[in-house]
Amino acid sequence: MELLTATLAHGLRLLDESGRLTPDPTSPELLFGHHSLFVVDLEMSGSNPQLHEVIDLGGIRAALTRSLAEEAVWGARVKPRHIGNAVPGALKVVGYSPKGWKDAVELDIAFAKFAEVGRGAVITGWGIGQDVAFLVESCRRQGIAWPFAPIAIDVQYIARFLFKGGSDVDRFNLGHVADRLGIGRMGEHGALADAYATYDVLSRLLDRAAAMNGADTAPA
Repeated sequence: MELLTATLAHGLRLLDESGRLTPDPTSPELLFGHHSLFVVDLEMSGSNPQLHEVIDLGGIRAALTRSLAEEAVWGARVKPRHIGNAVPGALKVVGYSPKGWKDAVELDIAFAKFAEVGRGAVITGWGIGQDVAFLVESCRRQGIAWPFAPIAIDVQYIARFLFKGGSDVDRFNLGHVADRLGIGRMGEHGALADAYATYDVLSRLLDRAAAMNGADTAPA
């Protein structure tokens, strides 16, 4: 458990009571008392949380143990209410089309289920700043309190630490790191697919940390 928390601590971020990221210092002890991670990804219609919308979201709830055993999985496309505000380039990246989103659910329904699956867990993702900002805004729009833990983990920071000074990885986007780690992907820029890619990368990074420390890499 000490190696696990020490490794995760490289990506640890402290949140305020509403879920916003803070610049406050962190320590591995902040993970004590938490039992699950919620590895998430969101796809949005643009980069501004006050103007744009979440249009796809997915998450894997996993045990906060070396095995990262899956506890629950959920994802859904979300029906945009103000598609006219969307950035065309963002929609192209996500692959949005009215036909593709005909069965999408309303934000209140989608976010209620998302919050239920991830309640109390540590939000975990790749480059989580924007995802967290949209989660905070979604809570505000729904008039609900932050339902997740008061800390978050950015897996990109963990990768940067473990690969620093090496030649295995030369850029730190999710797709490149996943490819270098030999991880097959379900697809790009789908929320649940990217959440799974992040989950798989984190698992491999924990293997790498164990190997670097001469520990057994078998999940426990």
